[in-house]
Amino acid sequence: MTSDGIADDDWDRVHELAVDIVNCSTAEDEAGEARAHASLVALLDQLEEKYGPKPSLLATRADYVESLEDRERLLRAAYEEARRMGDARNQELTADSLAHFFIEEALNHDQGARWLAVWRDALGNEPGPHELGELARLESVLLRGGAAE
Repeated sequence: MTSDGIADDDWDRVHELAVDIVNCSTAEDEAGEARAHASLVALLDQLEEKYGPKPSLLATRADYVESLEDRERLLRAAYEEARRMGDARNQELTADSLAHFFIEEALNHDQGARWLAVWRDALGNEPGPHELGELARLESVLLRGGAAE
């Protein structure tokens, strides 16, 4: 079960469709990618009806919307719902997504720095090597004024 209460069987279906989207994209199969994308959106709708607006569903949906405004709205909603539920794992994951979003997509460095600090705090005293590397990379982007590597 996810940290916000989604059954493994349901979450496995989300994961399988996300993998299908990546595989179709890599194979440049636009029709397959569109079918997998539509299936994922429909599944997210079904799961939100079943479970309500859970952080993992909102954040996943954010990965598959086109507009920056929608992505920001969904990620903020995911973070607030995780905070409301006391779901530390989804707070960490969503703070990570928000830091990446503001630094690399929205190019809002003030918000990027804010969410980077929130993410760092959520990671606690012993972040893993991957997280440490990503924190350092994003901090470097901010120090360079936003020029991504």
